[in-house]
Amino acid sequence: MTVANPLADATVQAEREALTAALLQAAAHLAQGQDAEGILRPFCEALVAASRHIRLAWMWLGAPDTTIIRPAYVVGPAHEYAQALVLGADEATRSLSPGLRALANGRPVMATVRSDPTFAPWRAEALRHGLEVSVSFSFGEANDNQRGLVAIYADQADYFTRLGLNPFVAFQHLAQVALTQAALRERLNTLATLDSLTGLLNRGAMQAALEGHHAQAQRQRQAYCLLLLDIDRFKLINDGYGHVVGDNVIRDVGKVLQEMLRPEDRVGRWGGEEFLCLLPGTDCATGNRVAQDLRARIMDHTFPAGTVRTARATVSLGLACFPTDGRNIEELLNHADMGLYEAKRDGRNRVARASDRGRSLFATAQQLEAALTSGQVRPAYQPIIALRDGHIMAKEALARIITPEGVLETEHFIEAADRFQWLHRLDHDMIGQVIEHCAAERKARRPRIAYFVNVSIDLLHHAERVQDLLDRITRTTMPCCTDTDAEKPLVIEITERQFLGDFDAVRRTLAPFLAFGIRLALDDFGSGYSSFRYLTELPFAFVKLDRGLVKRVRTAQGRRILRGLQDLAGDLGFRTIAEGVEDEDCADALAAIGIDWAQGHYFAVPRFEDTHETG
Repeated sequence: MTVANPLADATVQAEREALTAALLQAAAHLAQGQDAEGILRPFCEALVAASRHIRLAWMWLGAPDTTIIRPAYVVGPAHEYAQALVLGADEATRSLSPGLRALANGRPVMATVRSDPTFAPWRAEALRHGLEVSVSFSFGEANDNQRGLVAIYADQADYFTRLGLNPFVAFQHLAQVALTQAALRERLNTLATLDSLTGLLNRGAMQAALEGHHAQAQRQRQAYCLLLLDIDRFKLINDGYGHVVGDNVIRDVGKVLQEMLRPEDRVGRWGGEEFLCLLPGTDCATGNRVAQDLRARIMDHTFPAGTVRTARATVSLGLACFPTDGRNIEELLNHADMGLYEAKRDGRNRVARASDRGRSLFATAQQLEAALTSGQVRPAYQPIIALRDGHIMAKEALARIITPEGVLETEHFIEAADRFQWLHRLDHDMIGQVIEHCAAERKARRPRIAYFVNVSIDLLHHAERVQDLLDRITRTTMPCCTDTDAEKPLVIEITERQFLGDFDAVRRTLAPFLAFGIRLALDDFGSGYSSFRYLTELPFAFVKLDRGLVKRVRTAQGRRILRGLQDLAGDLGFRTIAEGVEDEDCADALAAIGIDWAQGHYFAVPRFEDTHETG
């Protein structure tokens, strides 16, 4: 009869309690693990720290179909054994590996070093490090993107038999739950960084990737390129084939970019039909070749457009290179945007890098932004004269930038304002100043004249700025007008080009201004986009004749056209205003035809008016 050894039982119990306490402590930190490695490492460390008999613990993470395993993290006195360990390298002994068997069947696999035949390939080296027994635990399911393995080694052959595997299996289950949660968090984080349509990085994630690489490129003094790509005439694709086909075109362009770019490159959907590509370690010449290859590939690509139809698309690309085109991200993105703008302007389906003109435009845009912020944008007023008697009937407010070097006229910065989508800021600032000027003139009981000011479609798309202007008119100009003032002093000028988009939307946006009694002027009439529909569907009070048409008053044909427009104006009840009158002969010829009003340097140049001196 075998007599139980109470001392031995007490030692085993103490060992089991120590391991259980260590595992519980490790389990308490499971939720803090941000990834699989962060979860499994504490498991290995806790076991080695809890018992002097556990000589080694190592972990591995990898693909579920792996056939070769090298420990990724090793801890314990016998760590040198695991650092040289490779499982599955020898195909003949691959099936013997306890670790690979644990991964295959999902259950713990225990192997005794001296007697278990499955340990034969590693026996001598294991015994040299004092290892007598191992147990391997797998984590994750076979269909998971990542599997895990933890192997524990003890210096007593019956160590796991005497203690039992229950504490380890319990921890394995807890760790599995934590790993599942970590994988879910990682999946959610990934989804938050991806564009739902293309699966590419979204703008926020692409910006973060760009910022990270830019910092690295600065430290290592490495070149890189940015490609800003836009699908040409995408609105025509959407309108002609439908939004489903439009989405498919965006998706397919994204696939082409992924297929053609290198693994280390980054590509994201920058917004709408725009994509941004980051090419690390790439100089300008190489970046241009890559851009040309992408352009050619997309041009040759056939996009499905239904069961029997296909669509074609081209792209334009703007190229910017670090550090040549900019030292910071903002400068590089602006240069890429400017290159894209020039590619579009020069005919589309091409690659462009910002030219000297483009760089100058960018510098002007920076100057305009600073002027808007500091209040250096001011209106200069040019009189509009009645050709019949020479009286001043109105004034047009023209934007000017005041600089220490002098005054910049509108022609110097209007293209930059348009390109960088700051027209709404410029218009809002100008109209606000004109409203205040009108109110001051009325309060001072000056002669009542109209004040013309240009409005862009860009401003009309910013409802909050439109509402602010209407509020200003209510507070300032309206109180200075009497009930008999049917015509308010402010006149809004809209160019014909503004209507090339959504005519009805423009009309709806203008409605609040019209309700206040503010009049409309159709600017640049006769510049090439003329449509009499505008005159019949909006209550224009004035039509401003384009200066190119006005110059033709010196020809018989030009006079006949202008006389016909004047007759039409009389029938429809609006006044004509000739722009760009530069000499007396032109003014006399216009007056003879019957044109109502005129403006130009012949009568007066634009000048600033200090409204503070009018009170």
